[in-house]
Amino acid sequence: TASASLETANAQVGQAEANLAVGNLPARPETIKAADNQVKQAQSALRQAEWRLSKRVLMAPSPGRVNDVIRNPGDTAGPTAPVISMLPDGAVKLSVYVPESAFSSVKVGTALSVHCDGCGAGLKARVSYVSPDPEFTPPVIYSLENRQKLVYLVEARPEGDAGPLQPGQIVDVDLADMGQ
Repeated sequence: TASASLETANAQVGQAEANLAVGNLPARPETIKAADNQVKQAQSALRQAEWRLSKRVLMAPSPGRVNDVIRNPGDTAGPTAPVISMLPDGAVKLSVYVPESAFSSVKVGTALSVHCDGCGAGLKARVSYVSPDPEFTPPVIYSLENRQKLVYLVEARPEGDAGPLQPGQIVDVDLADMGQ
């Protein structure tokens, strides 16, 4: 395996360095040259083993958390088939439907106060997108009085750490400066 090759290469480097130290004794130039070549060869083998080991380790392109496990141990996956779904840090966004009456108060950069069950106080978000087009309230909005009104989709990003916010979680949002 790659880790065994790495250990072997490390041992060879150590042995070659020890041979080089012995070879540095006076009146041994040929031995010194041979030991120096052994060290270079062992270092090359070490770099090659480290490269092979690095190709066996999977790394995410950015920090984040596993959102879904698509393939479990024992499942067969092709070379391009996803195994997990990741949510990169900072990718959590809030989809907020703003009624027409409050639409003029919301702009990109507007501060929002976020509240949810089980979340601590003081969660904040900033509006990152405001839809220019109105739409009818989606049926998943849990407010009877807003069902027949036109609303505008607004997306907001949590400030700092999203902390307790989870994808798909229902939250209440107020305009931070206006208490609406």
